[in-house]
Amino acid sequence: MKKWIAALIIFLTCISSSIVIGQTSYQLDLENSSLTVKGTSTIHDWEMNVEKFKGQMVLADEDIHGLMSGSLAVEVNSIKSNHKLMNKKAYEALKEDEFPQIVVDVIQVSNQSSKGNAKVVITIAGKKREITEEFLIIYLENGGIEIKGELHLKMSDFDVDAPVAMMGTIKTGNEVQVAYSFVYKKS
Repeated sequence: MKKWIAALIIFLTCISSSIVIGQTSYQLDLENSSLTVKGTSTIHDWEMNVEKFKGQMVLADEDIHGLMSGSLAVEVNSIKSNHKLMNKKAYEALKEDEFPQIVVDVIQVSNQSSKGNAKVVITIAGKKREITEEFLIIYLENGGIEIKGELHLKMSDFDVDAPVAMMGTIKTGNEVQVAYSFVYKKS
């Protein structure tokens, strides 16, 4: 009986070791990544750049198809335009005091050569939505991975009221585009 228990422990140790060995962790390289939110208003188009975000993913065998987990967190107060009033209105609309981060959790990825589809859960202002979007994959010579794409979201899907200014004469459109270029490096 003792030999059987010892053999079982050795077997389980070997299996768990092989699972860990086959995984590769990646961290988002903020210096080489970009995230921009674009939209419209009754007066002009607008753009806000995100300055603080972090992300990670774990892949099996260094292939995006083998995604085991992935997430991204955006600091709401780091979403900035060149206009202080616009920033303030955006933070209020996103309920930054109560929900200081926008969070994206990757559920599933499928890919065919340089294109892929990701099913993600996005949490904005406390409201979760599951979406599927297409993206481009570039395997870098240094072993890193670049993921590029553009999400098309509606503020109303997250119960976010479109910001207004000048007593309602300036109003942002409901739809926004989130353009991203994420460079991940092995950690």
